Amino acid sequence: MTTTPQDTPEVTPEALREWNHHVESVMRGLAHALNNRAAALSAVIELSREPDDDPAATRDILQGEMDRVAELVRVVRILATPRGDAEALAPADLVADLKNILHLHADLRDRVAEFATTDAAPVRVHRWMLLRALVALAATVPARPGERSFTVTLATDGDWLVARANAPRSAYMNELARAMGGEPNPDGSGFRIPTLESVRRREAR
Repeated sequence: MTTTPQDTPEVTPEALREWNHHVESVMRGLAHALNNRAAALSAVIELSREPDDDPAATRDILQGEMDRVAELVRVVRILATPRGDAEALAPADLVADLKNILHLHADLRDRVAEFATTDAAPVRVHRWMLLRALVALAATVPARPGERSFTVTLATDGDWLVARANAPRSAYMNELARAMGGEPNPDGSGFRIPTLESVRRREAR
């Protein structure tokens, strides 16, 4: 059964604890990454004081480091207080942000999450809701011996966009799925939400 999408869904204490764990895990990774960037910038500054320093090369290195810092700031903004209205978006447009967040997640330190979105139809949701639901899904995929990467698949199945991974139950993901007008997958592998086309058909009736 689907529900009407909500702007600010209420979540249970269990779901909130789960999300807080993800945020804390990402923040630990963020602190480590910022320390690395600070050390790199300090080293570049020291090198720039050498008589044989190449100013052009130094500028390129500094620009690269500042770009990395900008990516980290973007992660902080994504994890901050949710903002914005529901919008039409393609799931593929979320992949870069998802990878940036999960790259810092302490629970995924030795693994990489890949996102297969070739058959993923557009949806109309709050961007932060779908991002967080996908983070919660990917971050709960259990590690397997020797596994260096795993895949979260987003594909269209009739009127649904289905997100699927080999993950256990995520209370936070499930509650966000319902807030987006969807529901957990019947087999417990992820969640599904209405496609943009199905929402438009429903509204046209």
